[in-house]
Amino acid sequence: MTMETLQPAGVAGPDTATSPSPIGDYYDETVVDYGVWSREGYLHFGYWRPWLNPFSRKPMLEEMNRVVFRQLGLDHLPEGQIGDLGCGFGAVARFGSRLYPQLEFHAVTISPQQVAEAQRRHADERVHYYCADYHRLPLPDGALDGVYFLESLCHSTRPDEALAEAARVVRPGGRIVLTDGYITRPLHQTSALFQHVVKAVAHNWAVPMFHEIELARRWTGQGRLQLIDQFECGWRLGPSALHAAHLSAWHFCKLLLRRDVSAWQWKHLVGSAYTIALGLYRRYFRYHILTFQRNDRP
Repeated sequence: MTMETLQPAGVAGPDTATSPSPIGDYYDETVVDYGVWSREGYLHFGYWRPWLNPFSRKPMLEEMNRVVFRQLGLDHLPEGQIGDLGCGFGAVARFGSRLYPQLEFHAVTISPQQVAEAQRRHADERVHYYCADYHRLPLPDGALDGVYFLESLCHSTRPDEALAEAARVVRPGGRIVLTDGYITRPLHQTSALFQHVVKAVAHNWAVPMFHEIELARRWTGQGRLQLIDQFECGWRLGPSALHAAHLSAWHFCKLLLRRDVSAWQWKHLVGSAYTIALGLYRRYFRYHILTFQRNDRP
């Protein structure tokens, strides 16, 4: 698949009949707030390993990028096209384009503000941005060699449909990596206090509800995908998640001095403040990386 056949969709908004507007509104209105977490534009949690400084977020955030890329098998691709579905400001795709200069990255977000900000920040990178819903991708069949959802599939109420669409645009044998937090059982089987905590995070981050891990393991992308690898890494996220406490307190003080703070900005702050408590509920909440492969043949 050559680049001439893959054209970015520009900054026009996605089809309003299908786009989940609260999610777009949330990300449109919290562009500045996420800058508190990462100047580079990362929106995800970091991955700690031995010899990484737990007091420095950037190395841990970029280590998470590397973990996802290893699961995709990018080290073994001499060339190719990679999709970042739910890309935020495109920081992960930008990092990937520098780490793997032989690859082209295609980054999709439902937020026009994120597309505009990503293009402003990374105009000279080998990354192509699309303002679109990842349930209806503006890409042809088999266009990509791999796809990742980095803390983005949690926004979908139709995850298997989103995976089926990802499988459509991935070539046979290509991989799809999901990185996210999952509840370990149906919500009604958890404690009342946990339900309060998880809802405080999810609803304030425009997440309908985190998916159940046992259901996620059985996703097939409507019959086109096979789960080939999985592992839980919640403790690896702990050092970066702890940064949320002082950052939330500092950002709260800054917001108090402003008059133009939106409702979503306050909600984002509340959700961030609850993340540490959520991560400590290991009985009911875990962080997993799942790797699927498109299992049909050309």
